[in-house]
Amino acid sequence: MSLLGNMDVEGMLKSVQSSDYIKYSLAAIERGIRLCSDKSKETGHAFEQMMIVFDLDHISSAHYSCKAFASSFTTLILLFQEHYPLVLKKILIIRAPEMARVAFNTMTAFLTLKQYVELDSWPVHWGGKLCENGDPKCPSKIRYGLGPIPDTYYIDPDDAMPDYDQLTTVYAGEKHLIEIKVEANTRISWQYMTSEEDIGFGIHFDKTSKANNLIEMETVFPYIRLECSQVPISGSILCEKAGRYIIEFDNYYSWFSAKQLRYNIEIDQL
Repeated sequence: MSLLGNMDVEGMLKSVQSSDYIKYSLAAIERGIRLCSDKSKETGHAFEQMMIVFDLDHISSAHYSCKAFASSFTTLILLFQEHYPLVLKKILIIRAPEMARVAFNTMTAFLTLKQYVELDSWPVHWGGKLCENGDPKCPSKIRYGLGPIPDTYYIDPDDAMPDYDQLTTVYAGEKHLIEIKVEANTRISWQYMTSEEDIGFGIHFDKTSKANNLIEMETVFPYIRLECSQVPISGSILCEKAGRYIIEFDNYYSWFSAKQLRYNIEIDQL
């Protein structure tokens, strides 16, 4: 279950990298897959798909208007579709506000929860019959959260990267490519952020040292679009092979928005 309506999405993405939120969400999917596997071994019946329940109670305009969350959630959905295409059986939305009800009624009728879950094993707080030591929310099964994130955890975007090596503008429909030649067993580390919205990032290895475009190269760090205007994105890879590497910052998908990009690239021979 995802308590999306109870999530302080704006505060979260002012406090951690957008990639951290995506990794955490995908880790939850992996846990669900392991639970399906364990249940299959326990019962002898195949459990190959899962159902996700979104609780939209307390959802507000902050969820709809937060561009950073919209971008991160879109990236999460695309990754889910690419890597787990057969895992998801159904998505159930509960306690939706009137605005969401109008939107979803244009596509499908609302269904009752008991059509898909066993109420005896579902918490009372969400319409079931299960109560844990007098607590209708069953905290050992569902993490409810601690409320809004204190602003003391926020990272000031103006101070997030006080020292950076490069500043450039990646115009709409364009890419910024950085060529690096390294020896074997070299670590490439990076940190980057934009003035607004997201940007695509990937690293490619030119096996021939003669390739003229990225399609001809081997991808060594998969391309991903991440929101990075609030908190810088950082990471590293170990280059096991010597040769020519291309770091890609991509704004090709934008029709109008140029992205001011700050970044650091470090190369360490191990």
